[in-house]
Amino acid sequence: MINKILVPTDGSEMALKAAKYAKTVGEKFDSQITLLHIIQNYYDLPSFSMPDTVNIPRSVLQNLEKSGELILEKTQEILADYEGRLTTRLEYGPPGKLIVDIAANEGYSLIIMGRRGLNSFAGFLLGSVSNHVVHYATCPTLIVKASEVNS
Repeated sequence: MINKILVPTDGSEMALKAAKYAKTVGEKFDSQITLLHIIQNYYDLPSFSMPDTVNIPRSVLQNLEKSGELILEKTQEILADYEGRLTTRLEYGPPGKLIVDIAANEGYSLIIMGRRGLNSFAGFLLGSVSNHVVHYATCPTLIVKASEVNS
């Protein structure tokens, strides 16, 4: 049974397509859907010359939060006529780890998310959130690939 579906979103086409998939699955199983946007902490970004502590101006954080809220609203519009339970949340942290932790700690049955479409070399250099989630999530994960966006 698929009781709870976690849908991480960054507002991209693939993330919006993943939300559509979640709606379809959620309607079949009467699932709770949670839309999740994660603001990556500045100290999680790779750096070779940054000091150990960096002060980010409050205005920058407020802009990131506002942007995150807009992304959640945009994604929520796709689910406007969803008759099940729908929640949104905004979190801070390393996206891959946070998605895996939230899914495991809060009993999600399924994660549905988009894939950036990085080639293997770029994915190796930059890391891949979807790759991390697929390898470490304790629940099934459905990844929407770029080729599926136009279908």
